[in-house]
Amino acid sequence: MTIHQALLLAGGRGTRMWPLTATVPKGLLPVAGVPFLDLQIRQLAAAGIDEVFLAVGRSQLREWQQFAESRRGVRLVVEDEPLDTAGPVRAALDDLDERFLVLNGDVVIEADLAGYLAAAQPGAKATLGLVEVEDTSAYGVVVLDDSGMVDRFVEKPPADEAPATTVNAGLYVMTRAALAVYGEGPLSFERVVFPALAAEGALQGVVIAGRWLDIGTPELFLDCTGAVLAGKTALYRPKSAHLVEGECRGTTSGGWSWIAAEASVEPGAVVEESVVLPGAVVGSDTMVRHAIVGWDVVIGSNSIVTGATIIGAGATIGPNSELDHGIRIAPGARLEPGAVTFSPPQ
Repeated sequence: MTIHQALLLAGGRGTRMWPLTATVPKGLLPVAGVPFLDLQIRQLAAAGIDEVFLAVGRSQLREWQQFAESRRGVRLVVEDEPLDTAGPVRAALDDLDERFLVLNGDVVIEADLAGYLAAAQPGAKATLGLVEVEDTSAYGVVVLDDSGMVDRFVEKPPADEAPATTVNAGLYVMTRAALAVYGEGPLSFERVVFPALAAEGALQGVVIAGRWLDIGTPELFLDCTGAVLAGKTALYRPKSAHLVEGECRGTTSGGWSWIAAEASVEPGAVVEESVVLPGAVVGSDTMVRHAIVGWDVVIGSNSIVTGATIIGAGATIGPNSELDHGIRIAPGARLEPGAVTFSPPQ
């Protein structure tokens, strides 16, 4: 089966990655220096997909337009209001082929997409990509019949009672016929479209396997960056963690660090398993560990930034500060010296 088009669902607000997403859409957050969605687009190109639609919200349209204009074969589907998971696809239906691919835009499953596409049965109106999980209690499981068609969905069964261990991977081969019966507007794949197709006997499931790259939370974003820098994905292999000799006067330790060339790490500072974005300054004798430092942030000397902390663009952190436990610092905020600390005075 030849499929040349894909639609990526990238319209979410990315609230779990705020404050970075206050200025940059989640799908465009840089992983080791490249927008996350570039990883998805590279994988699609390798599977023969040459036209990609991005379903995006209007609130950050300028950033999306700049991205689309700089990528060949990328088009935008703009949501003026939230349309759920299937609504944006229905809105773009007139521009889509008879069969096309739909994927979640904040997760990459580095799987054999060509093999998955080849396994999609011509008679199915949709084919779900499924993955195996050990603990089913956090997922809705998808139960297949002997012919590989979806028999039913079971929501979050205990592991010892689960009728299957396969769950929705957020990857679908869709047909125009599966969506043409619905009007335009908000529409859910999970609650409306897929249950209806399963009842019709027209919903197939194909099990896939591969590495997950996910930026949905600060911890996952850091894990994803670390995996890329460790060479654990073929989608992007930077030459090294970006630590420029002569420009970065601090040190790094731990397994990896990504420090943009345009950032500055002052003498005595240590950065480990963290991301420091362009324009940021890490003051002398400061420790940044397992944290994300946004664009043009200034961190004063003798500070500690750790615990999956995110500092938003343009914020200033005064000297002798301690940021921990996933604290979020708003873009442009100014913290006075020692204003936030988890250590009592000596």
